[in-house]
Amino acid sequence: MRNNWLFFIDLDGSSQDIFPIEPLVLHDYGGNLFSQISSFVDNSIYQSRNLYAPGSLAVREAFNCVSKLAGALLFWISSTSTSNLTRDIASSSHGSKPKSCESSTRVKNIISSRHNLAGFGYIRSKGKSAVPVRFDKISSFMMKLMSREAKRLQSYPLLSLAAALVPPFDNLSSEVLAVPLENTDVLVNGCMDQRPCEVENQRCCGPSFPDLNWTRHAVEPRTGIEFPMILDNILAGEKSSSLSSEVLVGTGSRTMKIIKIKSLKIYAFDVHPYSVCEKLGPKYASVSVDELNKRPDFYQDLLREDINMAVRLVVNCNGMKINTVRDAFEKSLRGRLVKINPDTDYHCIRAFGSYFTQDIPIPAGTTIDFRRTADGQLITEIGGNQIGAVHSKDLCRAFFDMYIGDVPVSAQTKAEIGKNVANLIRRELAAIAVAFAWLALFQGSFVVVKGQFNYKDALTKSIVFLEAQRSGKLPESNRLAWRGDSALEDGKLANVDLVGGYYDAGDNVKYGLPMAFTITTLSWAALFYKTELQAAGELEHVHSAIRWGTDYFLKASSRRQRLYVQVGDPVQDHQCWIRPENMQTPRTVLKIDENTPGTEIAAETSAAMAASSIVFRGIDHPYSRRLLNKAKLLFKFSKSHKGSFDGECPFYCSYSGYNDELLWAAAWLYSATRSQMYLKYIQEESISAVVAEFSWDLKYAGAQILLSELLFEGEKSFETFKKQADSFVCSVLPDSPYHQIYISPGGLIHLRDGANTQYVTGTAMLFSIYSDVLGKHNQKVSCGNQQFDSARLMAFAKQQMDYLLGSNPEDRSYMVGFGKASPTQAHHRGASVPILSKEETVSCSMSFVNWFSKNGPNPNELTGAIVGGPDRYDNFNDKRWDSSKTEPCTYINSLAVGPLAKLASHNA
Repeated sequence: MRNNWLFFIDLDGSSQDIFPIEPLVLHDYGGNLFSQISSFVDNSIYQSRNLYAPGSLAVREAFNCVSKLAGALLFWISSTSTSNLTRDIASSSHGSKPKSCESSTRVKNIISSRHNLAGFGYIRSKGKSAVPVRFDKISSFMMKLMSREAKRLQSYPLLSLAAALVPPFDNLSSEVLAVPLENTDVLVNGCMDQRPCEVENQRCCGPSFPDLNWTRHAVEPRTGIEFPMILDNILAGEKSSSLSSEVLVGTGSRTMKIIKIKSLKIYAFDVHPYSVCEKLGPKYASVSVDELNKRPDFYQDLLREDINMAVRLVVNCNGMKINTVRDAFEKSLRGRLVKINPDTDYHCIRAFGSYFTQDIPIPAGTTIDFRRTADGQLITEIGGNQIGAVHSKDLCRAFFDMYIGDVPVSAQTKAEIGKNVANLIRRELAAIAVAFAWLALFQGSFVVVKGQFNYKDALTKSIVFLEAQRSGKLPESNRLAWRGDSALEDGKLANVDLVGGYYDAGDNVKYGLPMAFTITTLSWAALFYKTELQAAGELEHVHSAIRWGTDYFLKASSRRQRLYVQVGDPVQDHQCWIRPENMQTPRTVLKIDENTPGTEIAAETSAAMAASSIVFRGIDHPYSRRLLNKAKLLFKFSKSHKGSFDGECPFYCSYSGYNDELLWAAAWLYSATRSQMYLKYIQEESISAVVAEFSWDLKYAGAQILLSELLFEGEKSFETFKKQADSFVCSVLPDSPYHQIYISPGGLIHLRDGANTQYVTGTAMLFSIYSDVLGKHNQKVSCGNQQFDSARLMAFAKQQMDYLLGSNPEDRSYMVGFGKASPTQAHHRGASVPILSKEETVSCSMSFVNWFSKNGPNPNELTGAIVGGPDRYDNFNDKRWDSSKTEPCTYINSLAVGPLAKLASHNA
């Protein structure tokens, strides 16, 4: 979902602030109060070329809300006399202290009219005459005022709706909405430039609505039982609402036979509006309410997405026992749970039932609340007291399936819920136009920034990090001033030139297996997202990054039947915390050959050179041919001398074996040559497997998606790989019935501590590419009885990348130098040690005291590095010594380039 932001700039240029639009659209102020304002806005917005909204529906909704918003603004403005207003505006620019509240304006029963905007006046309660308000006199002052208000409100999780805190007034049925609209008496408190008054539960600046009682109730028509519009146990007595609570969207009744007596369980269904719009808005924003309510996938998505929602039950008779309630729910839940997860062990139901103990009385009128949270908890409250919580997404979906599933307890209420949830989503559309309304009203004093993140900037920086990892003699185009030439004698001990290549992470060792995987995945991104990278101006930088690796591989494979796979002694390197430019640790060399096989490394290097040969085919054909020839030789070598190489252990041990690398290399060689030799190997000799991850050690999923693309292009023998690729998706997607990957409470894939973000960017890359492949060929992924289209895959890829860029519980970026609260203590020698002269001798023992253990930001910014990331509970510790969380790796970033390129193109 795209968020729109307001960029406030004082007219004198003295300060600037960025705020989301949502907090500024705080209240729905009742009918269309001053429609002449909407006319003014109407003329301004239609002149903008940047307004985007899906269809006229969005524009109609937006203008309806704009008129209310603009009218409320005029009330706000009109609360002081012209002299006071002029004095306040003048004094605000000189930093004078605000005064206390002194007056208020009473506006009675105002209806929409088309009076001239310039002639609008207000009536002082002390009897002073009405005076016109001129916008050109107040722009600077209003910017400061609105900026201050936005700062005050920005901590609220406000809904991205232009309407308000309750379901839309003009779209809800009278049975659901009990707030009267007839009485438009509004009390406008004065002192627009003062701080909030010292009065309990009342703010100075802004209209108050004594008749709009947030604790008013909607009446269930069959029984007359009342339900609060916003759950009163959440409001806790407040007279203003927060959108962190659920909003009523439907009421109904359910008949149950209990001991041969018919009894009614009355219920109300609530949803969290912000959560609804965030999860369902992108897919359903442009669909009309009537059409949306008829679509079964709408209700399936409402159940499947982790949307905060609640059901409140009211016991309607005396004598009911708590175990009767428990048994009724358990019976209904069992069948629905099996439908959602055929492999369920019913543990969640047993835990759920255990909370209903005999000592809980439930007389008539008792409320029983069930609430689903975004992290998959089903919380049970009886009489306002929480009795338990079960963490099970399956149980949450089974429970709410009773109310909005295929066989609901009340079809009529299900339809009512769907209609009102659809209306909530529609209101999201208005936020875009509201932004342009403000722009028109204040004549360009601020601009609208589209999109949640600057993906192009993230893309650029992710490539810059790869430059920070370069070893050897750096080119003049080096973009990092703190990096210099290093390891210029690599390979000398083996009488071979091994200068160049990449350091894998925060140390100064060059490992062949992860370096080759970095180049393979970077080449795939360059091929698949060539247009997007070109549009972002980054294609040449990606080519340069690839060539830095392939130049090294050509050197490493220069001897017949031999491949040099490591430079540097990791044990001694890890005993010295020093920049590569100043390192004095041994540069030992490891190799594989006929006597010391290393199929994984040879095959991965073959894949890297085959993929990169396609990249350079139209740019430097002779170079491309050299790469392809080496790729063929290395693949032949890896097949004829099979065996795992453990020389890079314990740092890069291949636990998955070498069959995945052989399939991966063959797939790339077939893509590069279309030779029957490689096709035959894939069809007859290769071994594949169903997996749930993609990483430097496990390549099956990548090969399967690559071969699935060839299947759609006509190679019918690759059907098995398509099924396996689908299985990978089914294992990862949280809403798949075969989901098996752990997702943190904040929504991040978490497989292992230590560089966990590699699994995040790896999944994002495969989902992004597979999404485009499926979309191009009009295909879907089947997971049991569910199907997922290309849009769902891309949405998940985006969600994972957004988490890394800042949309997470920690509210911070995990890319150095990008976004909010980005890491400052990356576990990285070059970044954490200040620039030293080449002649300076460093004590390895003191290096840890001087630099590693120093609790402070690195002196050199490791721009673009995606660090290891948070733990499985979304906790992050920005400390250099916590390497599992703060160490970056080249392959984390190479996997991020593709999805970032796609996101940047859609955000342009």
